[in-house]
Amino acid sequence: MDREQLESLIRFDYEVVNADDTISKVFPLLDKLDPDKASALVVKENGKIIGVIRERDLIRGSAMTNPHETKVKNFVIRTGIVDYSDLDVERVVRRFIEDSTPFVIVRKDGNYGVIYINDFLLSLKPELEDVRVREVMNPDVVTINAHDSAGKALSLMRTHGVDRLVVVDERHRVVGVITGKDIVDRIIAPRKRARMGDSKGEKEKTLAIMVESIMSYPPVTCEKDDRVSDVIDQMVEHMVSSVVVVAADETPEGIVTKKDILEKFLAERKPEGQLRIELIVRGMEIDEFDQVAIQSDVEKFMRKFSSFIRDAVMFIYIKQHKERFRGLPLIHVRIKLSSDRGTFFATGEGWGVEFAIHATLKKLEREILKEKELLTDAKMVKRFYEEVFEF
Repeated sequence: MDREQLESLIRFDYEVVNADDTISKVFPLLDKLDPDKASALVVKENGKIIGVIRERDLIRGSAMTNPHETKVKNFVIRTGIVDYSDLDVERVVRRFIEDSTPFVIVRKDGNYGVIYINDFLLSLKPELEDVRVREVMNPDVVTINAHDSAGKALSLMRTHGVDRLVVVDERHRVVGVITGKDIVDRIIAPRKRARMGDSKGEKEKTLAIMVESIMSYPPVTCEKDDRVSDVIDQMVEHMVSSVVVVAADETPEGIVTKKDILEKFLAERKPEGQLRIELIVRGMEIDEFDQVAIQSDVEKFMRKFSSFIRDAVMFIYIKQHKERFRGLPLIHVRIKLSSDRGTFFATGEGWGVEFAIHATLKKLEREILKEKELLTDAKMVKRFYEEVFEF
């Protein structure tokens, strides 16, 4: 994608809200949004654009607080803004990955436009024509049985640091998908409205309700040998941000998200023979001490596997939870290592950034060692047959 094509994706059909507006005031604006583009609003404070508030943030805000009193600024995602003079594909991809928003904001001469993620992915299709789903998917898909409770679904999401689960039946076949937004929108928000006297919330559901009652179905699926460009078409057509990867017997083999596709694209643009670290932080700031510690841990980690992995990009996602212990916050970490030996995933938690990173790298090390053992076993088997057939 060249600069001219990228410029052609900039749009000006977005809605703006004030950071001091209440959540209840801006909720009606969601009905004006084009579902094919984005369920999010641009937020302005003191005349300046400061970020984005997504539909799921508004729903969460209305469920957790009094929407007639809570201001938009409490749930805004303070995104980066790409200056028009610096506009290039890699910067746009990085903003999508780091901000997790459905559009990237572009500034030109004091005016603002947006690039929608669906438009961007469709434009990337020619560059992803030869990429297969197996190269980008996350094989560590988290599943839940259709007859399990919504409460258990929330617990699993919290444990694994994900916002969606693949729903399976008794034979482990994929039957649907449930997201955190589904639970908030269909259970928690109606209960909140009922407590505030809204008649729409009278028929309450509880977290004991079965997952199959609120999941999205039929699921959008693909196979691991499908082309990523075709999966992009599915995402846009069905207005979903993820597609479940299934085997021939309809059991889950993985999941692929828009972020996975963008991470693959970014990894492919890295110079060969180098390690690049992409650090994405949520709800906190990383001080210089922690940055140095992370860099040191990652470099030490990669030295262990220098003879096995020579070309890689490591995506480190860090999120801070509210819980604290002896002054240290609970930190959730997700690491994705895209390398010449395949893609490896690990998640972990710990008190403080340094310990959480260290614990997650240990898990990632075990995943890589499994792959090394498999390759070693395969070489031994091959050597055995070669020796047998020599006689």
